[in-house]
Amino acid sequence: MNSETIRKMSFERSARIKRAFIILIFAATLTSFIQACANNVDYIDKSLLPYRVAIKSGDDTVISGYLYRPERADPAPAVLMLHGCSGMLTRKYRRLKSREKAWREIFLAEGYVVLLLDSFTTRGYKTICNISLSKRPIEAHRERPHDAYGALRWLQTHSFVDPEKIALGGWSNGAMTMLWTVYSNAPQRLETLPHDFRVAFGFYPGCITLRKKAKNYTAAIPTLLQLGTDDNWTWPKPCQSLVEEANARGGATMTVDLYEGAAHSFDHPGSKRRTIAVSNNRRVRLGTHRKARKQAIDQIRAYLKRGFSN
Repeated sequence: MNSETIRKMSFERSARIKRAFIILIFAATLTSFIQACANNVDYIDKSLLPYRVAIKSGDDTVISGYLYRPERADPAPAVLMLHGCSGMLTRKYRRLKSREKAWREIFLAEGYVVLLLDSFTTRGYKTICNISLSKRPIEAHRERPHDAYGALRWLQTHSFVDPEKIALGGWSNGAMTMLWTVYSNAPQRLETLPHDFRVAFGFYPGCITLRKKAKNYTAAIPTLLQLGTDDNWTWPKPCQSLVEEANARGGATMTVDLYEGAAHSFDHPGSKRRTIAVSNNRRVRLGTHRKARKQAIDQIRAYLKRGFSN
């Protein structure tokens, strides 16, 4: 092996080492960037930015939402969606979660404007699920009904929305928010609203606290609940009792659909059935139940169609 060959081999080895070093530096930098984004509650995936809107809540907090419009003539009915205690966005990449995307597409296909309301990000939180119920900084009975009515008022100012046909829907903590929002004596309801929500629906809310705090609960607008018999995170029985009691007192009609064998998040498009730990070290079941999911989708479609046609 001559000296020229040795020099050439040495140069190539040095070049490979440099390339490997550059790749390592790039990978470390990218990892650090992703980690920084994951830790930054204000970071939002850029794909969402064209749809992001700023909305003034009834308590004067400026919150964010994500607005999607159907391919149909204006004005259109609208659905306002309220997320659960884990927030609307994924924790790492800050994109819309699968359940929110799935329902967004269902409602858009029906010809409805969709507004997904984010009550957490601008208040500095990604999730509150792991916070004790007695210490949660954002409450379903306190801040979030202000958010819902602020969003309703915001939607009613836009010509592409039919101001008389706006539905309120919530999931888990968002469904609890929905129930507090449509409460006949809700202090957050704006007296200057031209129209209240047309109808409301909620998936697997918790009703124990609501029944204790609002002993004479009635709904101001028609309300439909979607519950699973196997849900041990937000038990169905208290909500069934709430509906029975509220209907006996009068007010707008409340209805329950109960799905046999379904647990929390049964309407998720692809969540593996599992048990997780939540606040206060409770172990709860959740996951997709395909039969119940299909039935619930059909029920909500029909419910909104009837509600918007009246």
